[in-house]
Amino acid sequence: MASTVDTFNVQEHIDSNGMSPYQWWVVFLGGLILFIDGLDVQLVSYIGPKILVEWNISRLLLGTIFSSMIWGLLIGFAFVAPLSIRFGHRPLVLVNMVLFGVATMACYFVNDPQTMIALRVAAGVGLAGVIPSGVALTGEFGAKRLRSTCVALIYCGYSFGTMAAGLIAAAVIETHGWRVHMVVGGAIPIVFAAFLYFTLPESPEFLISSGAARDKIAALVKRVAPAANLSPTTVFTVSDRRENALAVAQLFQQGRTLGTLMLWLALFMNLMVIFFVLQWLPSIFTMVGYTQSEATAATTSATSGGILAALVLGPLMDRFGPYRVIMALFMLGGAFLFFTGVSVHSAAVIATFMAFVATGSVSGIQKCINALMVFFYPTALRSTGLGWAFGIGRFGAMIGPVLAGFLFDRKWAVADVFDVYAIPMIIGGFAILAMYQAYREDGARKGGAPAPAGA
Repeated sequence: MASTVDTFNVQEHIDSNGMSPYQWWVVFLGGLILFIDGLDVQLVSYIGPKILVEWNISRLLLGTIFSSMIWGLLIGFAFVAPLSIRFGHRPLVLVNMVLFGVATMACYFVNDPQTMIALRVAAGVGLAGVIPSGVALTGEFGAKRLRSTCVALIYCGYSFGTMAAGLIAAAVIETHGWRVHMVVGGAIPIVFAAFLYFTLPESPEFLISSGAARDKIAALVKRVAPAANLSPTTVFTVSDRRENALAVAQLFQQGRTLGTLMLWLALFMNLMVIFFVLQWLPSIFTMVGYTQSEATAATTSATSGGILAALVLGPLMDRFGPYRVIMALFMLGGAFLFFTGVSVHSAAVIATFMAFVATGSVSGIQKCINALMVFFYPTALRSTGLGWAFGIGRFGAMIGPVLAGFLFDRKWAVADVFDVYAIPMIIGGFAILAMYQAYREDGARKGGAPAPAGA
């Protein structure tokens, strides 16, 4: 008589139980991964005033340099991020973090905007292989009732990254020059990659679906579920088992069409604004009369609003659902963009506070939308859904800095430029409202975004 073989569904255990210490450890590692994204977004913005003078370029070309990384991100999100289906999240994070670091450090040798743009494209390709896998891994290890909190918390790392770029700039640029600033910024992800090589786990779903060695899966499960009663014959399973090839078309199947399109639109509008704010804020402060050190201090203080947003918004989404929270943030962000434009010629403390709230709002939207996508897409489709949403959204990120440079070259007042960027916030809010109306009956009132109707 054959012996009975028990099964252990890893995904069901994670969804229905609390967070083990190891799961919180993975959230921390996800924060380290997102730290690199925040570092990169802000790193180049601090050298803007320097290269503007050194290379004698227009503000429009400076905006193009700011947004050139987006071309690399678009390439990476379309062709690199989906490789996690074949190779897993872990190798993509490690390899592409090193690629990003090397491309950033190579900026030390740059003497013209064209080479800078090429290296920023290469850095973007590397970053695109890191972000979706970092977010997807965190969502997979996070308990369902705390998943919004987990994804929002890793974006503390993003905000710490933007602040770290300011601290590096304050310590390095005036003393050692902007090239050393880029070397330091590029060395950090390489050091992080070495640390993550020894600490970052692979996705349980990938290990099980790809037929990894049972001992390897069991060791990971024991970390996630130390109290689980496992036997030598336990078979490990997951609910959402990946297919060999996940077509992009699946993002538009089983009732996901409206949600996918509205997520793309909302993220497009949000990233258009956030890249304008983060990459132009140091230059804007110098344009209105701040010194380099004063502009760096004001920008670093303003970007710290993203940390407060990450700490507050996760629990709010778990309590009230992401739709209401995101819509409120779009409205709040639009209002305070207007107030920031009005106050930039006022006392520094007033302008910094307005920028703090505006930056916290637009940064918080990104955190919330990413958490919403983790709920919206099934596990096997999550990396593809995140990658394509990030890719479409980065078109907005590409337009944001360039549009500002175009307007400033045509002598638009700072306040008027901020007014322009309040408009995408209204559009993004209506996109999330459309999702709320379509999908709220499936569980949004229960504190989490549902899978689309019919899935």
